[in-house]
Amino acid sequence: MKKIIAFGTALIASLAMHAQTAAQAYVKVLEGSEELRDAVWGVLAVKVNGDTVACYRPNTRMLPASNTKLITTGLALNEFGENHRFSTHLAYTGEIKNGVLDGDLYIVGGGDPTIASGDSISIHTKDLFARWEKMVRAAGIKKIDGRIIGDGRYLDGETEHLSWEIEDVGYDYAPGGNGLCFYENIAKFKITPGKLAGDAVGVESVYPKTPWITLSTPCVTAEKGTGNDLYYVTTDMAPVAEMRGTIEAGRKPFTMSCSNKYGALTCAYYFYKHLNDSGIVAKLGPAEVDSRGYIRDFSGDKMPKAVAFENMNQIGVTQSPTLFDIIRKTNYDSDNFYAESLLRLMSKVLTGSACYDSCAVARSIALDHIGVETEKNVRIKDGSGLSREDYISPEFFVDFLKHMRATPVWDAYLHSLPQPTKGTLTTRLRTAPSSVKSRIYMKSGSMGGVRCFSGYIIPTGGDSSQTIIFSVLTNNAIVDVSRINFCLDKLIGLMAEENK
Repeated sequence: MKKIIAFGTALIASLAMHAQTAAQAYVKVLEGSEELRDAVWGVLAVKVNGDTVACYRPNTRMLPASNTKLITTGLALNEFGENHRFSTHLAYTGEIKNGVLDGDLYIVGGGDPTIASGDSISIHTKDLFARWEKMVRAAGIKKIDGRIIGDGRYLDGETEHLSWEIEDVGYDYAPGGNGLCFYENIAKFKITPGKLAGDAVGVESVYPKTPWITLSTPCVTAEKGTGNDLYYVTTDMAPVAEMRGTIEAGRKPFTMSCSNKYGALTCAYYFYKHLNDSGIVAKLGPAEVDSRGYIRDFSGDKMPKAVAFENMNQIGVTQSPTLFDIIRKTNYDSDNFYAESLLRLMSKVLTGSACYDSCAVARSIALDHIGVETEKNVRIKDGSGLSREDYISPEFFVDFLKHMRATPVWDAYLHSLPQPTKGTLTTRLRTAPSSVKSRIYMKSGSMGGVRCFSGYIIPTGGDSSQTIIFSVLTNNAIVDVSRINFCLDKLIGLMAEENK
C-alpha cells in the first residue's frame, strides 16, 4: 500500500519540476499577507497526471471543521452504495384479541436520520404517520392497552462525542442521537427579551413539544448592544434542561433552535398523538428505551426491560431516502446530524457497534477498503468535524479524494458536493465566470478561526488527467472571515485557470 508520506514527497518533488503556476505565485503572496501571515495554513492542489498546481505546508495537520464530512460521506457511500436505504420497523409485543393489543407497540429505529426532518428529501411527517397507522390497522389493532415505545437501540453508545464543547451540544448543530430520531433531534423555542436589563427572558417551547422535560430559565435580559449569549443545557440522563446566559434588551422575539436529547421518545409521543386523534388510543401513553435497555416514560413508575427486536411481532417497515440523497443533503447543507448518523451506521455494519471507539475502527477499515493508510498521519474523532480534536492535513485530503476517484461510487460522490453559489457555497466565487464555477465541486468547513475548502476542479475538455484535486486549510486567522474568504476564492479561481 502506498504510504502517504511517499505520496507527499513525490508531490513536492513534482512542484520543483514544473514551472510556477499562477496559483503558486499567489500562494507566495499569501505567505506575507496580513490575512494569513500569522495564521496556520496549508494548501495542496495537484492534477491527476501528477502535475502540482499549488503547494504550501501540505503536511501540516489542522482543524478541518466540516471538511471532515468529505471523509464520512465518501466512505459511507463506498460501503453502502448510493441506492442503500435505512429501515424503520413497526412491531408489537403481547397479543391482539378482538382488536385490542394487550402489549406494547414499538417503533424500532434503524438509524434513518431523516424521520420527520422536514427537509426536501424526507417523507412528510403526516404522510409517514399515515403509513404507520395503516400498518397498525392492517394488523387488526384498534386499541392498545400498553404503550407506544420509541426504540433507538440499534445505534448503541454515546449520542455525541465527548470532545464536543458543552455549549455546542445544546445547539441544533450538535444534537446527537441513537437509532430513532425525530426532527433531527432539534427543539425550537421562542425567545422574548425583556425591555430593560435585569428583566426575565421569555422562553416558550415551539416545536416539537417535550412535556416530560422540566425547563428552568435563569437567563436574564442584558444591556442593549451586548448581543445574544444564550445557551441551552440539557442531557439524556434526566428530563431537565436550562436556558442560561443573557440576551440584549429591546430585541424582537426570535426562534432559537436547540438540541433534543429524547428523539425516540419524541417520535413515540407524536405518533401516539396521531393515533389518538385517529381513534386508536394507547392506554399507557408514549415511552422510549433508555441506554440500559429499560423502558422509561418519566412517570416515576418502575419499568421493565424492553423486549429484544427479534422477539417482537413485526407488522411493517418504512425506508429512508436513498443514501445518495442523504449524502448530498449532508454535503450541501453541512448537516452535522446526518454526518454523525452515517458514521455510526457504517460502524454498526463494520464492527457491530455504533459507539465512537468502534467508529474509529470502522473508519480505518473503510479507509483501507479504498487504499488509504491513516496511522500516524491524522486524528479524526467524529463524523462531522465538530470536534476540536480533529487534525487533518491538506495532503491527507488530497490523497483521500484521489482514492475516491477510483471507487465505483465516484460519480455519485462528486455530484454530492456543492458548487459555488449552491448550498453552503452560496456566497463563494460569486464574481467568477460560470465557466469556472460549474467546474468546481468542493466542501467548505468553518468554525471560529477556521476556514477550509477541499474538492475537485473538472477540466473543460474530456481529459480527466487534467482534473485538479485540492485542499486548502486555514486555522488561527484572526482577521474578519470575509477577508479570508476573498483570499481563498481567488486562490481556488486561479487553480481552476490551470485546467480550463
